[in-house]
Amino acid sequence: MDKSVLTEIKKRLSDPGRTRILAFGSSNTDRYLYGMHWFDVVNLGMREKYGAGKNQFINIGISGNTAGDLLNRFHDDAEFYKPHIVFLTIGGNDSNPARGVTGKQFRENLMLLQKKFSEMGTLVIFQTYYSPDPAQVEKMYLENFYSYMNTVREIAAATDSGLIDHLKRWELLRMEDNSRYLKMMLNGFHVNETGNILMGIDILKNLEIKIPDPVPGNMIQSFDEAVENQKLMDKLGSE
Repeated sequence: MDKSVLTEIKKRLSDPGRTRILAFGSSNTDRYLYGMHWFDVVNLGMREKYGAGKNQFINIGISGNTAGDLLNRFHDDAEFYKPHIVFLTIGGNDSNPARGVTGKQFRENLMLLQKKFSEMGTLVIFQTYYSPDPAQVEKMYLENFYSYMNTVREIAAATDSGLIDHLKRWELLRMEDNSRYLKMMLNGFHVNETGNILMGIDILKNLEIKIPDPVPGNMIQSFDEAVENQKLMDKLGSE
């Protein structure tokens, strides 16, 4: 995370007023599994750091969406809430050859989304995806995916927005220990509860927020596994 962007985000979160935080994206954002979601982990971490009731968390992810779909519902599902911070996670469906979204169209749509949020005064945090499993995803889809995730990085840098680069860290883990990586995947393109928790604690790490204590019960194992995987990512990233 760029230090100047991080400073702005921390300043907003420390504001005495309530901060509205939006999660905007597709199936990686949509809550379609039982158990902890990455946005839940972010919620708990911010709650512990900034206090209960301090922030309002709004998840408007819809499975199957492209960046164009987010633009089409921007008025009702984003502008309506006037968020102070948005986690913008999109591009997986755009990169599916069957959807017919060109790299140029994706770039233009992503730029327009950033512009619309910026005009509302919303701090934008772009996110790349986790690593898809190459054994379960067709080659052309993967080629588009990596190209489109590079576009996310480029636009984040060009617009002075925040960036949490999950893909970079997940790729290191996948190549180092594929079996450990696969235990966090629901299928070739989606994560399970452990994968969601890892995404959440990595977001908190980027925002310099302490990882929340796990809730007692059967989630502890998933949480512990995610923490261990994060430590391995940290080690691999420093080598």
